[in-house]
Amino acid sequence: LALAGFVCNLTAVVVISLKLIPSLKESFGALTLSQAVADCIHQAIFAFYLVPCLLLRNEVIYSWSEQFGFTLICIYNVCGTAHVSISANRFLACYAPFVYEHLFSKRNTRLLIGFYWMFGIVSTTVLLKILDCSNFLKHEGWVFGFKDTPTCQSVQWYVEFIKYVIYVAIVAVFDSCSILRIHVLNIRFQKNGKTPASSAMKSAERNLVYQAALQGIFFLLELITYFILSPLARNKWELFLLTTVSWCIVHAMDGSV
Repeated sequence: LALAGFVCNLTAVVVISLKLIPSLKESFGALTLSQAVADCIHQAIFAFYLVPCLLLRNEVIYSWSEQFGFTLICIYNVCGTAHVSISANRFLACYAPFVYEHLFSKRNTRLLIGFYWMFGIVSTTVLLKILDCSNFLKHEGWVFGFKDTPTCQSVQWYVEFIKYVIYVAIVAVFDSCSILRIHVLNIRFQKNGKTPASSAMKSAERNLVYQAALQGIFFLLELITYFILSPLARNKWELFLLTTVSWCIVHAMDGSV
């Protein structure tokens, strides 16, 4: 799964970097590239660190897990804010086309990307270093997890889970409004008898529906399995599927979508 996700996200990085698709040359492409890079790092850690670590059971490799755990949480934070930024980008392109170019100029887009990468690093440092809630691979299981302390459990639930639920809600609202706007414009084109434009709008509407729905569904399912269902796991296989595997799948699907 991790190798497939790594290849998908690496392909996305190459395609966007080489500007092979016209619609990905501007700010939307830069935001998508940023997210693809983050997903690529996540999948690389799973494929080239986590898998060998679980197979070899080497103490030296295990000792590195806290550093990789820090990177994974940082990347997860970056991906969450990247999702929100991309949805906001689509929303403003639909509802404020005359100010869109100004709001998402190259300079502003770079500042936005730099801001949420810095936010991911700083917030992860506060969570894992200052509050001492390190994220590491536990010997008795196949799951990255926080320290088992009351503070860390509270942080995991109230900071991490609630934050990502809010992210999902914001993305759902933005994307729903964008889809509605495209649908309304499509109806207007049809009424005016502009068939070619209407056909293009229909295609854009379908693509946006598929992309937004799939990414939102996988992101939400990962939150449910990781935070709500995993405590109900009866053995390490169920725990592994509900946490590590679901976490891997959501980042792999980002690349494929």
